[in-house]
Amino acid sequence: MINFIRYMFCVIWSVLMITLSIILMIILFNRKLPVVMARTMWAPGILWGCGIRLTIHNDGFDTEKPHVFVSNHLSYLDIPVLFRAIPSNLYFIAKKEIQWLPFVGQYMMATGMLFVNRDNKHKAILSLKKAARLVGKGKSVLMFPEGTRSKDGKINPFKKGPFHLAKDAGVSVVPVSISGTDKVLDIHSGKLTPGEVRVNIGKQVNPDEYPVIQTLIQECQNRVEKMKAQ
Repeated sequence: MINFIRYMFCVIWSVLMITLSIILMIILFNRKLPVVMARTMWAPGILWGCGIRLTIHNDGFDTEKPHVFVSNHLSYLDIPVLFRAIPSNLYFIAKKEIQWLPFVGQYMMATGMLFVNRDNKHKAILSLKKAARLVGKGKSVLMFPEGTRSKDGKINPFKKGPFHLAKDAGVSVVPVSISGTDKVLDIHSGKLTPGEVRVNIGKQVNPDEYPVIQTLIQECQNRVEKMKAQ
């Protein structure tokens, strides 16, 4: 019963916040407002509803500049947790299927977030080029370079997309580790269990110092794995 109540709260809160943010965006002609509301209102509400105790360690990054944040991926709760933990307005690049989810898809499209067709390499490349222009306009992007949620908690090999994006946009990569969200929201049963979630935000990595893309990828993955193990 408590699990059902937690789920219903999260659904109702999400619908309420998404609807309100889109209405205010239209009235005030401010496309950034829904992103700010997601970070300062929606995400804290979801964490409270799920009983998440959030611990954050931040090594420091230049908050005045855009970055490409890369994080391991454990749960659907990673998004509200990272919205709350990272002190920057974040834009997501998500798989195309999400744009058809009620409310969530409309919210992401309205706020200018991007979708990637992972089944079509050409369209995926075009999406990353659009993302590079987004970052070039001063907006930070968050991506999950594993491509999907980990089923066993281990970090899977990172894909190239986010790192090509950082190089094309001429911005730093900020590695992020997250742990505990898979314990709060069980990937197999869907049960919600209140608990601690830890986010480590590492120091930014300059892609220009890594001429070989695979070396950049490995460096960032090593940092995420090391932070997650702490």
